[in-house]
Amino acid sequence: MNGFERRRLQKMDQIRQAAFSLFTKYGIQKVNMHEIAKKANVSQVTIYNYFGSKDELLYDVLKDYLERQVESFQQLVYSELPFQDKLIKMIELKLSTTNELSPEFIEAIISENSQIANLFREFANEKSMPLIVTFMEEGQKSGDISSILSMNTILFILQAMTDAIQKHSEIFQSNSNKDQFINEFIHFFFYGIVGKKEDV
Repeated sequence: MNGFERRRLQKMDQIRQAAFSLFTKYGIQKVNMHEIAKKANVSQVTIYNYFGSKDELLYDVLKDYLERQVESFQQLVYSELPFQDKLIKMIELKLSTTNELSPEFIEAIISENSQIANLFREFANEKSMPLIVTFMEEGQKSGDISSILSMNTILFILQAMTDAIQKHSEIFQSNSNKDQFINEFIHFFFYGIVGKKEDV
């Protein structure tokens, strides 16, 4: 990669970061290209040359974000960590994502932009879901998850918990709340409300 290409990619990344920060803080409609250019320390012409319109920039920003999230999850799933440690890190990753992209923000842009709705759907169905299934199958093979449970049931429970995390994300703002939640989530996931047999 030559110096020109390196600088071009660096500028594109600056623009993505600036746009992501402004979009998630103020909402899509309230942010204009001038503000993005100022925060990224580039000209508006540069943004238009690299990304075209504001809608195209938004699409690129979200696609880049989703790709990085999937890559992080993929590295976690195929790491050598024990299953329970992976689950803890998976929850931490989900909480981090929820803090960066609020459910309200995602719902708003999906309802207004069919192309972005398709992007989120594509990532969920073709990338995230296969990784989750692989992860849960690993848990069943290792004996950490009961083989009695069907994958549909496991995914249903996970989705219900994910929805609850997103709906009540304000609960996890402090580290003490977050740590307590993760510990209790892990306990509930493995032992349910009743708890370990030896605790009953």
